[in-house]
Amino acid sequence: MQIETSMKDKSRSRKGIFSKIMAVSPIGEKATVKEWEAIFLAIDKQIISFGLRLILFLPAFAMFTYFIAWAFSTGSPEWWLKNIEPTLDLTFSITLVAITFVIMFGYILAIIIHQHRVSLSWSVFKDEIRISNDAHRPVQSLQGYDGLVDRMNRTRRKTKSSLILAMMSASLLCIIFYIGSEHKSAMILLFGSFSLMLLSIGQQLATRSNQFSMVDRTGLLDAYEPAIHPSTINSVFNDLLITHMDPLMRAQYVDFIKRIEENIHANVEVDYAREKMLMTLYRHSCGLDRNTMNSELSEIMNDKGLELIVSHDVFTLEIWISLIEHVKKSCPAFFRMIDRLEHEIEVGNDPALKDLVFEVDLENVVTNRANLFTIIHNLSSEERTVVFRVQTPDFRPNDVALTYRLMPGEKYWWSDKALPSVAEGDEDTLGMMSGLLRDGTVAWQSLLPTTNGEATISVRLEQKSGELLVGKQINVRVRSEFRAMVRSSGSLAANLIGTLGLLSAIFMQIYALFGQL
Repeated sequence: MQIETSMKDKSRSRKGIFSKIMAVSPIGEKATVKEWEAIFLAIDKQIISFGLRLILFLPAFAMFTYFIAWAFSTGSPEWWLKNIEPTLDLTFSITLVAITFVIMFGYILAIIIHQHRVSLSWSVFKDEIRISNDAHRPVQSLQGYDGLVDRMNRTRRKTKSSLILAMMSASLLCIIFYIGSEHKSAMILLFGSFSLMLLSIGQQLATRSNQFSMVDRTGLLDAYEPAIHPSTINSVFNDLLITHMDPLMRAQYVDFIKRIEENIHANVEVDYAREKMLMTLYRHSCGLDRNTMNSELSEIMNDKGLELIVSHDVFTLEIWISLIEHVKKSCPAFFRMIDRLEHEIEVGNDPALKDLVFEVDLENVVTNRANLFTIIHNLSSEERTVVFRVQTPDFRPNDVALTYRLMPGEKYWWSDKALPSVAEGDEDTLGMMSGLLRDGTVAWQSLLPTTNGEATISVRLEQKSGELLVGKQINVRVRSEFRAMVRSSGSLAANLIGTLGLLSAIFMQIYALFGQL
């Protein structure tokens, strides 16, 4: 009786200690779905989808063992027959089949972990959508939502298909191990198992371009495809960032901007303050120190606004840096253009035209689409009308003509003398550039390539009468994005070879069973 009591007390003690450990553990009983997602995402990034890339390395190694098992299906090598087979009582081919099964088992476990992580990310995404709707921030109606959900669902379906195909491949290996390599159907089943594994790899490769997670607020950006942008944009930085934000982040950004606008100084215009804030955050991502950033932001907003930028629960400085880097990768031409203009303002160079700022840029290498950025600003005190024309035989649309009515600027956003990068007030490069972006006319034209290789784009700025003011010819190279091309071609090849191999194995098995009748 005393022994039973002591055992129960000991059990309660262990249970109490275990509960305390689990309660404070990040994977404990109090962990939320998002915390579990963070744990599985760390595993996924380190050893499964990235890092060691077991989800690709294991089946690649399995191919090697498949071929060797096939090559020695008729008999074991002499060294195996003399030294190992008498002890193991297994042929060399069957041993390699067993090794292949172990590799496939590891591959299946990797897919299970990856699929579970994807399912957790999907669950967190749905919870965030529900929370956003409850807060009267509807996300389903925003542009790009349906496409984002479709890509996420496609990733989930293909991951599940990959798991089913891998399990079928491993099942055939079990049958081979049971019937032995001497059986007439053994090598047909091995061929079928290999084909199923190829199909599984093909499904995995198709998902790698649309990876998503909800641990970070930028985890959906790679799965989100921005829409083709209209030609002329008003608030340049604001529109540029909103275009590349996923719908969930976009809904949260609207609330963030409303709270920022409540803390802008009364003598500062909202549009200018927003552009200068985003321009300052961009400069911070390029190396502008924290104190200088706060000093520049304090010129347009109060202390509460500064605290909101630094300590916001969604748009932290880290998120801003990640988002800006994502936009820079997508639209490098825009940032090259404003960097060049900033340099001209900083050193005090005159604009290309006496009373008109005109600058244009386009990325050197075009993949899916070309992003042509142009800024035009009237420096004179009189209204003028210009025609911006884009002509190219290698992109769609081939000919674009836009007529702009340029009002005189409220302020002369240029300098005849060198300016410091940052200083008190707007008489610095940062202030000048923010004002130029606000008052200037910025065109963002998306051009879709029709051919690969060298391409030319002719850009002209004309008077309304047709007289040429300035013209440029831009040469670019159009090609497929390398990683996307490798993934798509690899997925297509794996699916094609796997399907042909599986059909061949089925016909061979049918012939082996009924061909002699």
